[in-house]
Amino acid sequence: MSAFSNVERPAVFPVCLCIDVSYSMQGPPMTAVNDALPEIKAAIKSDPSTGEIARLAVVTFSDQADIVLPLTDIAFADMPVLSPQGGTNFDVGLRASGDALRDGIKGLGKGSAYHQPVIFFISDGEHNAGVDWMHARGQITSKEDKYGAQIVSFGFGQANRETIQQVSTGFAFFTDESDPGTAVREILRTVLRSIRTTSSSFSSATGGALSVPLDGTKLTQLPLTQHMVN
Repeated sequence: MSAFSNVERPAVFPVCLCIDVSYSMQGPPMTAVNDALPEIKAAIKSDPSTGEIARLAVVTFSDQADIVLPLTDIAFADMPVLSPQGGTNFDVGLRASGDALRDGIKGLGKGSAYHQPVIFFISDGEHNAGVDWMHARGQITSKEDKYGAQIVSFGFGQANRETIQQVSTGFAFFTDESDPGTAVREILRTVLRSIRTTSSSFSSATGGALSVPLDGTKLTQLPLTQHMVN
């Protein structure tokens, strides 16, 4: 039995990478993803303050979605090798991300503390399935749900800026980088930096908050979606 109670353990920071693996991702973009995932593991493993609290899940989506890495202590994660397949269905990717976070948090054990989960959503294309993905987004980000997540969305390639903006709950980014492999590497480096800076912020007197550092990148932050009162 551990010498520490759940109360004494620091609160976990649950993170899910939701990655488009449709056929448009084949070639340099997929190679960049597969190169970056072990690098993310190594970087977090070498940073005790992040590795102590960050837990990572990886979800892929095309026509279907797969939880290729359940929510895991990154130090012990076997990072998956991804391959391109099928079309682009945001709905299944978002639903699977919500499931991965919910099941992973439940698996922490009764009495375990955790920070609000974050989904990093990455796509190079348009949703092309005959289902409204906004319903799934609403469910997994609901403030009434104790597992409700924030979504940080990244778009590149043929992705639609407005759609990427709509996926997000506050932070949405797009890169006009012409080389798709370079675009993916920049996005995943930014994801890693966000995990690290956000994890570090939780030890501050104010309790911490989600941050996404953009300095030194070509990423453009998209404006928040505006709504009209009916």
